[in-house]
Amino acid sequence: MIEFDHYAQYHETKIHEKPGFAYNTYLCTIPLDFKRVALHWHDQMEIIYIKKGSGTVSVNLEPMKVSAGSIVPVLPGEVHGIEGDPGVRMEYENIIFSLSMLDSVEENDWCRRHVIAPLMSSTMIFPRPIHPGTPFHDQASACLDRADSICEKQPPGYYLLVKGCMFELLYALYTYKLTEVSPQNTKNMDQLKTLLSWIKQHYTEPLTIENAADFAGYSPAYFMRRFKEATGQTFVHYLNDYRLASASYRLAETSDSINDIAAQCGFNNFSYFIRLFRKKFGVSPGTYRKHLA
Repeated sequence: MIEFDHYAQYHETKIHEKPGFAYNTYLCTIPLDFKRVALHWHDQMEIIYIKKGSGTVSVNLEPMKVSAGSIVPVLPGEVHGIEGDPGVRMEYENIIFSLSMLDSVEENDWCRRHVIAPLMSSTMIFPRPIHPGTPFHDQASACLDRADSICEKQPPGYYLLVKGCMFELLYALYTYKLTEVSPQNTKNMDQLKTLLSWIKQHYTEPLTIENAADFAGYSPAYFMRRFKEATGQTFVHYLNDYRLASASYRLAETSDSINDIAAQCGFNNFSYFIRLFRKKFGVSPGTYRKHLA
């Protein structure tokens, strides 16, 4: 079964994954798969590779305009989200992999000290987005395209070839790095990540703005303003989006009744759940499940 975190964030239509091989590819379309990818973070490295259309990728609350060909590397722990431009179909590929799969067991390994550790700690910076028509893009896109082709064909031992592509990608990031600096705005990012993790842990419960504000240590009014500034959504909108993503996952991956799924996802008003689900997905939960069969 696909983990809900990945389903909710990427709604994958294609997965390149084998047990013991921490490399995944997700193909997504906005707004067909979902309207937007809400702010989130994880411990893996992620590459967002725009294939068609245009939109905005936010990394650590910094919005970046992207279009076909743009590549946005997202480092472990960075808070990020994706949104398409109004009226535009944006297709993109997520490449998610653990840097640990490229690490060495050797003490004082050069690659770990100079590349992997700085990426893990977000102290290596480079131009983002990586724009087409630049030497940086030529190198990065060649690695990613070759890895995709290898995963399509899956020749014997293709894990080695994919790892080779990822090492070449790291070489491109190292070659075009701007400098190594201490992380900026770490306190604000840590606070936001803590709050998003809290929502993830408690979204099935009857949460209120007051609950969230109390957890964050703010007054409700100040909390609502700060949350909207940081995420682009109200707290209620963000929470409902997360709950609806969980509901769509459960409809696809379980045989639980729709009433039970609504309750499991924190909706204590069934009519409200149905109304929100129709608004987000364009169909009722029952029809949504039938289309997946």
